Order: sequence, then structure tokens, then C-alpha cells
Amino acid sequence: LVNVLIMVFALWKFPSVTDRKRLMMLALVMIELITSTQNSQSNALIAGLIIFAFYFLEKNKLLPATLFIVLTVYIKLFGLVAFALFLLYPNKWKAALYSLLWSVALFLLPLLFVSGSQLTFLYKSWFNLLQNDHGISTGLSVAGWLSSWFGLEVKNLVVLIGVILFCLPFYKRQLFSELGFRILYLSSILIWVIIFNHRAESATFIIAIAGVAIWYFTQESNKLNTILLLLAILFSILSPTDLFPKYIRENYVVPYVLKAVPCIAIWIKISYDLMFYRKQIS
Repeated sequence: LVNVLIMVFALWKFPSVTDRKRLMMLALVMIELITSTQNSQSNALIAGLIIFAFYFLEKNKLLPATLFIVLTVYIKLFGLVAFALFLLYPNKWKAALYSLLWSVALFLLPLLFVSGSQLTFLYKSWFNLLQNDHGISTGLSVAGWLSSWFGLEVKNLVVLIGVILFCLPFYKRQLFSELGFRILYLSSILIWVIIFNHRAESATFIIAIAGVAIWYFTQESNKLNTILLLLAILFSILSPTDLFPKYIRENYVVPYVLKAVPCIAIWIKISYDLMFYRKQIS
């Protein structure tokens, strides 16, 4: 219930879109939301918290916005990427201070339930786990796609290029006041944290699909965007379901990382749109 309801309400409260578009967003993510929930994972919660943080930033309410971002970090470390949202808004130092205060508060919160020595042990255990979380798998990611399609083993280089491309549009400070630009960056964040995550798996894609939904239903409709959306529905959303026979899933969808490919293409399109975004004339 926590996973599903926070995700649903986050999209339903999404700013500056009609109720019809909010319903379309929810319809688009619903199957992926079921996939994630059936895997008993917290990815829908992560997506919902990031979207809610964006909602509160738009309302200039830094206290809940920073809380939600910090919560994502304590649940899954890749929530750190969502801190990039704060760069798009004023009062950056205030946001940094609130984030630090929430981080300390949540760091110490378990002391209500465990001893200091036990908490130290748990954090050391968590840190060791993160240190050794490399593995040989590249997951449903850009690195996994390059490996399965082209035989390229360039995981670290891919992440570096991804970070550079992700950060490039930040030089366009004059566009930070544009809601459309900020929404595109939110979509970029939600997709980026999955397609550049070497541990990405099917159940994590609710985060990326939430980004796809926000991207498509807040942009002007055009043929390319619609084609990319249909590919995402077919391969990113439906490929793990029984609509795809088991033989096709096991021999084509999984080995060729087909679930990730449409999201990779959409993220590239979003990055292009951010780089060449034009100020809207009211």
C-alpha cells in the first residue's frame, strides 16, 4: 500500500497538467507498477518520493522536498541523483542545510529501536555491501545493452559519459525558470538512475517508466515521441508479461536487454530536448 499509494498520489498531484493527462500517466505506469509490487520491491516508493519532491519544490516548500529526497537515499543509494533537482530552484543553500539536517535525523533515528553498537554494526555492514556491489552483471542498463549487442565491456566509461551528458544542460541557467525545462529534467533523472545502474533489473523500471509517462504527457505530441512511447509500451512494459511467450522472453528479450532499449532512446531524446530547449513565449 505504501509503495502503490505514494506512487499514485504523486502522479495525481503532478503540477500544471490536466486530470485527463494525470489519468493517462497512471494508466501508462500501472502494469509496470504491478510488476514492481509483485516483486516486493520499494522502487515505486522511490519514484513516488522523487515526484513528490518535485511537487513540493514547485510549491517552494523545501522542508518536505528535502525530506523526500533524503528518504530515497536511505532506501536506495541512487536517490542521490535526485539532489540535482535542487540546482533548478532558488534557495540552494537552504535546501542543502535542510538536507543535512534530515540526513542526520534519519541517520540517528534507528537509535529508537537498536543500541548504538548495533547501529554501528548495521551501518558498517551496509557500507561493506555497497563497497562490494560491483559484480559481473551489467543489468538492464546502457552498459548491458552495449555488452549484449556489440560485445563492448565499458561499464565505467559508460557511467562517466552518462554523468557528463546528464550535467551538460545545467549550463543553461537562463532556462531554470521554465517549468517545461524543469519537468524534462525530472524525467531525465527518473530514467537516468535506472539505465545507468549496473544493477538495474525488471522491477526497478517503474522508476524509469514514471519518467517516460511524465515526459510524454507533458510534451507536445509528435510522431517521434509517439513511436518511442509505443516502443516503451511494447518492450519496456509488456515484454516481461505473459503477452510475450516464454521462449521469446528467455532467448531474445532478456539476453538482448530489450526492456532497457526504449528507455535509453527516450533518455537520449530528452537530453537532446534539454540541450536545445527554447524559452517559451507567453
